[in-house]
Amino acid sequence: MFAALLGTAGYLPAQSAVTLPMKVDGDITGVSIELTSVQKTGDTIMVRFKYINSGDKSTGALYTQVGGQIEDMIYCVDAKNKKKYLVIRDTEKNPLTSALHNLEVKAGETKGCWAKFPAPPADVTAISVYIPGAPPFENVPLAQ
Repeated sequence: MFAALLGTAGYLPAQSAVTLPMKVDGDITGVSIELTSVQKTGDTIMVRFKYINSGDKSTGALYTQVGGQIEDMIYCVDAKNKKKYLVIRDTEKNPLTSALHNLEVKAGETKGCWAKFPAPPADVTAISVYIPGAPPFENVPLAQ
């Protein structure tokens, strides 16, 4: 049965690219995460996403629930080259992201966020985006 899934080259067929915006249910009840854009500009990628709380309770500080440094938990993966890209930091080691520490999303509220990453090589046309509290957004096309 597994052999029937393999393509002519012996590999699993490629997953088709997703269409943005793409919204998924998060790990916290009532909270969803929407990936709104992944834009490549020169040697960087800007990822924009939203936390949407449709529940009746505040989330509290989202990233104290996850633990660790949030900037190290948001990343992109270039499957073609098997490379992980972390958030870019400035010369003072500050992450180039929206204010994510102590991010709270109250009941009925939406919070927009962003993060900048190094761009993969020019021949990479899609990446996967990993945001804490959400399943991976896979095979996301890189808009130019």
